Amino acid sequence: MRIILKLVFIVFGLGLIAFMLFLDEQTEEYLIEEMPTVGDDTPSYIEENAPEEEVPENNSEAVEEELHEEDAEEEQIESEEVTADRHGEPDEEQSRNGVTLGEPFYDLIGENTDVLVNQYGEPDRTEPSQYGYNWYVWNESDRYVQAGVEEGRIVTIYTNVPNDQTAPFNLGDSYDRLEEEWTFEREAAVSGDFQFTLSPREIQSHPLVEIDGVWVQLYFDTFEEELSSIRFIEAETLVKQQPYSLTYRGSLPEKPALSEEEWEKVEEGMARQIFDLTNNFREKHSLPPLDWDEDTSLVAYGHSKDMRDNGYFSHQSPTRGDLGERLTNGGVQYQRAAENIAARYVDAASAMEGWLNSEGHRVNLMNEDLSHLGVGVHRDFYTQNFMTPW
Repeated sequence: MRIILKLVFIVFGLGLIAFMLFLDEQTEEYLIEEMPTVGDDTPSYIEENAPEEEVPENNSEAVEEELHEEDAEEEQIESEEVTADRHGEPDEEQSRNGVTLGEPFYDLIGENTDVLVNQYGEPDRTEPSQYGYNWYVWNESDRYVQAGVEEGRIVTIYTNVPNDQTAPFNLGDSYDRLEEEWTFEREAAVSGDFQFTLSPREIQSHPLVEIDGVWVQLYFDTFEEELSSIRFIEAETLVKQQPYSLTYRGSLPEKPALSEEEWEKVEEGMARQIFDLTNNFREKHSLPPLDWDEDTSLVAYGHSKDMRDNGYFSHQSPTRGDLGERLTNGGVQYQRAAENIAARYVDAASAMEGWLNSEGHRVNLMNEDLSHLGVGVHRDFYTQNFMTPW
């Protein structure tokens, strides 16, 4: 009898241990699933603020989503030039407001700035960049063009609004059709001594092709699988930006050493560009434009600077708190707010493309309940603070 009782206790004990191990395994799996990761498709940050006398006990929810460009690796290798053949010709020249607009943008790279000024008129504004060229920005109801100008020459052109001069590419073209016509390569040799290597993600979101000696970055909306914006750029400027992993022989082109005052002007320009690009994106999706809010922009800039200066990347500041606390301390009265952050992107346009290809950030970009936007950029840290005021 004692032997039977011992066996029963042993079996019961083994069963209990097995059950506890099972529960432990289930808990661990759940925690792994819930662990935040870079690129998680969850809202990047949404804060709702009730009037002070009506504040509920739990009135906010914050979910972090982080975007980083992959750091470029530098090592010397032999490389073979990779070139995409030119396909198609632009349509017949068309006239807008009495100005002939038929010459494709890729033909304007390396040309004198007067070519664009004669076509579009004087730019609406000019803004310095961190790469030695100045942005000429034309922002009109039916046109948005950023042209990088260095020593009187056009070195790059970017737009996220349909324009005849992007031919042979058209915004809205499907990824599959362009990939079939141009064959997006993993490696691209630039000027012999420089070779870019693209990751599978980069080939999907912003592949690189060449047309008549000019490099073209095709930025795709990966949700709609169509071309959302485009950048034409000369080889030396492309190497300065290093938007992909780079290997090279010899030395890299020098980037200008900017003073603090010069950096402030670059950062102000990038903030305005992100604001424009955001409203262009919203207009494409039949959403009302956002209004600029200066106080919110100061809060956004403070967060970008705080992240870079203190070596972290999060919606939660170790010293300044979450978005709601930062807005309140900045004197911004809001009833609803949201935040996007990004880091290590080469400029405003590339950061914007990163956001629109992340589901959580895209939700904020397209939120109809948000009416105002403040943008703050510090070096290569970017913050968008959306809000609706009381």
